[in-house]
Amino acid sequence: MSRIPEETIQQVIAATDIVALIGRSVKLRKAGTNYLGLCPFHNERTPSFNVSPSRNTYHCFGCGAGGTAIRFVMEHDGLSFVEAVRRLAEAAGIRIQEEVWDANAEAEAKHRSLLLRAHREIAEWFHQLLMKHKIAAPAREYLKSRGITSAVAKNWQMGYAPASSAFFREWAAQAKLPESVLVEAGLFVQSDEDSGRRGAYPRFRDRLMFPIRSDNGDVIAFSGRIIAPRENTGKYVNSPETPLFSKSKVLFGFDRSKRAISKAGEAIVCEGQIDMIMIYEAGFQNVVAGQGTAFTELHAKLLKRVCNEVVLCYDSDNAGYKAAERAFQILSPIGLTVKVASLPQGEDPDSLLRKQGNEALQAVLGNATDFLEYQIRRLRASAKSDSMVERVRMADQVAAAISVFTGVAQRITAVNKVAKLLEISEEQLTAMVNRAAKEGRNGAGGPKPEASSASIADEAKKLLASQHRTAVTLCQMALKDAEVMYWLRESDCEDLLKEVPGTELLALLVHSRHDPLEESSQLAFMAGLERHQEAAFALLQAHALRPGGVGPSGLEDAKSALYTLEIARLQSLIQGVEAKLRQRGLSAEEVERLQQHQVELIAMRKDCLDRTKPVPNSFSP
Repeated sequence: MSRIPEETIQQVIAATDIVALIGRSVKLRKAGTNYLGLCPFHNERTPSFNVSPSRNTYHCFGCGAGGTAIRFVMEHDGLSFVEAVRRLAEAAGIRIQEEVWDANAEAEAKHRSLLLRAHREIAEWFHQLLMKHKIAAPAREYLKSRGITSAVAKNWQMGYAPASSAFFREWAAQAKLPESVLVEAGLFVQSDEDSGRRGAYPRFRDRLMFPIRSDNGDVIAFSGRIIAPRENTGKYVNSPETPLFSKSKVLFGFDRSKRAISKAGEAIVCEGQIDMIMIYEAGFQNVVAGQGTAFTELHAKLLKRVCNEVVLCYDSDNAGYKAAERAFQILSPIGLTVKVASLPQGEDPDSLLRKQGNEALQAVLGNATDFLEYQIRRLRASAKSDSMVERVRMADQVAAAISVFTGVAQRITAVNKVAKLLEISEEQLTAMVNRAAKEGRNGAGGPKPEASSASIADEAKKLLASQHRTAVTLCQMALKDAEVMYWLRESDCEDLLKEVPGTELLALLVHSRHDPLEESSQLAFMAGLERHQEAAFALLQAHALRPGGVGPSGLEDAKSALYTLEIARLQSLIQGVEAKLRQRGLSAEEVERLQQHQVELIAMRKDCLDRTKPVPNSFSP
C-alpha cells in the first residue's frame, strides 16, 4: 500500500466538489444550505442522507454513514483509501507523490492495474479489428443488418474477436501480457487435461464483442455474441467472475446512463446489450441492461441509489414475462416502483426501433403500466373464461406478487386496486396475500419453489388421518349442507374444540364467516388456509359431493355427531378426575368435591349417550 502525504490528501478533499461527486450517484435536492437525498448505503423511504458543501462532508442520520469525499468513494465504489484518493486527485488534476510502505499491498495494486490494462488494451484491439480488418467483414455486415452504424460501434467501442488463436497470441506478445494474466482476467481459458488441448486458449472467438465497464468507465469484462448461428453454440459468451468483475454487481451501460437515470428519476431496464445500446442511441439515455442473468439485490440497490422507479422493457414472449416477474420480486422489496412496458408481440426494443422508429418506443414506454396490472392482463389473456373460479385463480397468483411489498400502506393500496380489477372482495384477496406472505413464496432472493402437488396431497392426507373421525364426518356434513354449517356456528362448542384432540379442521369451519351458498365466498375461505389445509377440505368436499356418495347428512345426524364429540370430551374429563382421586394426601373435602364433580360428568355423559345415534364415518384418507 502507498502512503500519501497528509497535505496532498487535504488538497484533494478541498478540490473536490462533494455535492457534484455524490450527485452523480444520489438524487439530491437543496434543503437550506445543505442537500438531501436517499441514502445509498441502506434502504429508506424518507431521505436522511445529508450533504454539506460548507463542511465538504456527508452524513446519514439513518444508518450513521458519513465522512469526506474520499470515504464516499471508498464505500460507494468499493475502493481502497489510496485508490479513492488517486481517482479524486486525477479528476482534480492533482499530482500525487507516494511513498511505498507495504510491499504486498503495492504488489496487489499493481496486479489489479495489470488486469485493467489487459482489458483496456484488448478492448481497443478488438475495436480496431472490427473497424478496419478484413477478417471482421462478416461482423460489419451483421452490424449493418441490425441498423448499427460505424458511429454507434465507435461510440460503444464494439469489437471483433477473431476465430484464430494465432491472432490473440500475436497481440499478447506485442502487449507483453503473460498467459497467466490473460487467464486470470478471463480472456483466456485454461485447458482441461481431458480435453486433449495443451495450455490456454482464447475464451472469445469469432464473436462481436461488447466491453462491460465499471461505474467509472474502466473495461472490466466482455460479452461476446455469435455473428452467425452455430449448432451447439450459445448466442452469448460472457466473462467469468474475476478480481475485477462480478456479474451480480454490474449493469451494462450504467457508467453511461447513471446521470440520465438520476435526472429522470426512472431507469429503463432491458435484457440485452444491443437493445440497451439502441435505446440509448435513440435518445432514451436512462437505460441499462442485465448481464444475461436474473436481477440480483445488488443490481436493485445500484438502481435505488439514483432513482425510485424502474420500467422493465423485456421481450413480449413468455420468457420475457417470467424475467419481468423475477425482476419485480427483487426490485420491489428494495422500495422501487416497478412498471412494465408491453412491446408488440414478436418485437424487442431494437426491432421496434428499426421497424417503427423512436415514436413507437416512446409510446410503449409512455404506456408502461404498474406490474400488477400487467400481470393481470397477461393472466386474463390466457384464462379459459372470466368466471369467478378463474378470477380467484388469477388473484391467487397476483397475491404472491403483492406479498412482496414491505409497506403496509403499499399492500393495502395494491389489494384495493387488484380487488377492483378482478371483481373480488378485498377481504378475500387479503386472505390470499397473507397466506402467500406466510408461506414465504417470495423472499428477497426471489421466489422459493412451491411444494409439489403430490407433497401437498400427502400432507393433506396426514392431516386428515390425525383428525378425530367424528370431527371429519362433521366437516363433510357442513361442506355438503349449508344448514349444518349455520347450525355449527351457532352451537356452543368452543370447549369441545379446545379440549378434544383432532378437531382443528372442524374449528376452522366453525370459526369461518364465509357464506356456504356462495361459490366466491367458499373460494375466499379456502384461499386463506394453508395449502395442505385447503387440500384436505378439497378432499372432504369432493367425497361429500360425489355422485351417489353415501354418508351422514342433515341436522339430526350433525347433532348426534356433535354429541359424540362431547362424549369424548366428557370421558377425558372423567379420566382426569379419576386420576386425581388416586393421588395420595387428599383432604376429605377435596375427595368429596372431586367425587361430586365425577358424578356430574358421568350424568352429563349419560345424557349425551341417550341423545346420540350411530353416525357412520364414510371418509377414509
